[in-house]
Amino acid sequence: MTHCITHACGHEQAHYIPGSTSEKARKARWLTTTKCRACFVADRKAEDAAAGALDDAAVAHLRLAPLVGSERQVGWAASIRAKRLARMVQAAGGGDPDPACAAVGDARWWIDHRDLSDADLLTKARAAAPAYVPASDGAARHAA
Repeated sequence: MTHCITHACGHEQAHYIPGSTSEKARKARWLTTTKCRACFVADRKAEDAAAGALDDAAVAHLRLAPLVGSERQVGWAASIRAKRLARMVQAAGGGDPDPACAAVGDARWWIDHRDLSDADLLTKARAAAPAYVPASDGAARHAA
């Protein structure tokens, strides 16, 4: 049976609530304390946009290789790269992360490696970034 619920945001939404009478009543009461689906999605998008802006600001000073791929891949990879590099910048105490990560410009690479730990991501980035050349003194430079 479908129930029309007025959510905490003031919007009404129809919900199918299965179960016994007491379970339906409990679920209906709980739904009145939550936001409707549209408001929940809008809030989530706003939170994601704010977090993305913070990540972008944290890595704005880095010289990042341009991402290459389809428009959809580039958009997704840009958010993944900004989030991961912002976390690495924070872990480095505000300093720059290893330049190998900044040299990887393949959007698909960032998408495929999004779930790796920071240490594993760095190892894979060093292998994938041909422009990254570690110097003998421990510093890094970019090859021409």
